[in-house]
Amino acid sequence: MARDFTLHQYRIFLRAAELGSITRTAHALALPQPSISRSIARMESELQVKLIERHRNGIRLTAAGERFNLHAREAVRQFDLARVEAGRTGSQLTGEVRLAAPESVGGILFVPLVKAFQQRYPDARIRVMTSASAHIPWLMDNQVIDLGIVADTHAAPSSGTEVLCRENLYLVAPAARLTDKRETIALQEIENLPLYLNAMQGGFRARIDEACAAIGVVPRVLAEIDANESLLDLVLDEDGYTILPYSAIARPYRLQQFAAARIVKPPITRDLKLVTASSRPLPPIARETPRLLRRILRQQAATARWQIEPWPMTRDRAAGPAPP
Repeated sequence: MARDFTLHQYRIFLRAAELGSITRTAHALALPQPSISRSIARMESELQVKLIERHRNGIRLTAAGERFNLHAREAVRQFDLARVEAGRTGSQLTGEVRLAAPESVGGILFVPLVKAFQQRYPDARIRVMTSASAHIPWLMDNQVIDLGIVADTHAAPSSGTEVLCRENLYLVAPAARLTDKRETIALQEIENLPLYLNAMQGGFRARIDEACAAIGVVPRVLAEIDANESLLDLVLDEDGYTILPYSAIARPYRLQQFAAARIVKPPITRDLKLVTASSRPLPPIARETPRLLRRILRQQAATARWQIEPWPMTRDRAAGPAPP
């Protein structure tokens, strides 16, 4: 008959996985080394699979151990959360929520979101991180985060999604390059400009390539960098151009350095979506946070030039909305 593991066993295994040594785990938990070894051996016997393998410098997780470690960590986290929630009094939310977003989105959203969160939920914590949109589904599916903001240019995780806003792509250049203060530029006009583009295949780079191919434009790409801040620095150094969401330059110090014109004929867009972990229980604070996030996003929409629904829809998804 199968027996459930105790919380104590989980904690022993997790500490051993973290420290990579039975000896160090014994010291950390103030337990005899044989007790640590027996606890892990019982788990392996119950699961009928090896969780660790020994080597000269300690232990390392097997492939099965890596998978078990992921779920064991979440099980302990959920227990600790349950204990906190059971012990709290009143209606004030506690616990922690973890959110990831692309760099350009986080640069606009994170500071006001964290400040509003701390004011609204003083007994709770929020952890925010930037990550490539393509990587956020992995973070979600592997329970590293509770909420994510992803672009529709990548496959969504196996979770619930909700469209937050749409953003246009802009031709961005050092301020002296766009001295006429023009608000828009036809895609055809960029063909001979010296371009430095984001290197990530897929993402909004795919939208740029698709739009150029659709009208027969062959962009003059001089270099590619998969990091927007470094890309912008290169554009400044080389006095060139790039194509990015406006949010990438919307912070005050960047606005002093750059000017931007929205690309039209056709416009190039992407949708930003909120992703929640629908396949596992979330703490109450993580279920409440999206409401606050949407409010902050609306407040920052003018700064980032995000379009909040409803927007004009076209039959050509790559072309995005009709220009206002």
